[in-house]
Amino acid sequence: MAALRVALFVEGSESPPTPRQLDPLIRIWNEDLVEALKIEPFDLIVPISKKHLIAMDPDKPKMSGASEGLDQRMMRQMTKTPFDAAVVAWDLVPAWNPSGSFCRWRETLDLYNLLSHSKVLPDLWRECAKLRLKDLSQRSNPGAKTNTTRLEKGTILAVCMEPMFENLLVQDEQGVKRALGVVNRQIPGWPTKGWGDPQERHPDSAILKPALKAIRRLRPKPAVLKQVRGDFITNKTGWGEYLLRKFLQDPNIEPKVVGHQICVRLSEIL
Repeated sequence: MAALRVALFVEGSESPPTPRQLDPLIRIWNEDLVEALKIEPFDLIVPISKKHLIAMDPDKPKMSGASEGLDQRMMRQMTKTPFDAAVVAWDLVPAWNPSGSFCRWRETLDLYNLLSHSKVLPDLWRECAKLRLKDLSQRSNPGAKTNTTRLEKGTILAVCMEPMFENLLVQDEQGVKRALGVVNRQIPGWPTKGWGDPQERHPDSAILKPALKAIRRLRPKPAVLKQVRGDFITNKTGWGEYLLRKFLQDPNIEPKVVGHQICVRLSEIL
């Protein structure tokens, strides 16, 4: 990987810098997880929305704010900052339809199909996407690998996060309370369901959002509110980075984080 310039196109948004003056999205993927998983850092991290994937499909109705497809976003970035290969990581469940039915395997196949038919990607990139689609389509089941996944020039590898990145952050309720410094406090409004439940489809809005809202009402205020700005709506990435960093420093939670399917998949392809 060191010989290649690898870009990560990841679902998320640029956020106000932390006091360390580093974008939380970059810190999540190029510091916290890189160090925990012992992988090489990405040369470039580009925030995307799932709308970028949908905008590639000519059969899908146009969505507000989705005028640019992922392939177009990649080419625009490549022109500005060249890279040799890419990883695309996106949430399976879109924020605007958390109760819908989605399939990680189907979405992955659809991604490669759309990339292979792109009208803007270079021939090498389209051909690599086509070969990847063929390999995946020929599997007897999603877990039946026929060869070793490798990052090479022109390749795009997919990490579909099921149901979403925040699933990493709700595996341990007590761990979240330790990270927030509220273990021994009564917290009116604290969510009691969904923690550690792999079937929870919207851990961001059903668990983390009300949890942070609840601690913001506490008096005296928890010290963490002076360390991380805003709430889970205005600074979602910042809070996600803070919790992830604290979890990776917690010996009771760190194994759960690195053993989560999102991290396992990332380790496999890198």
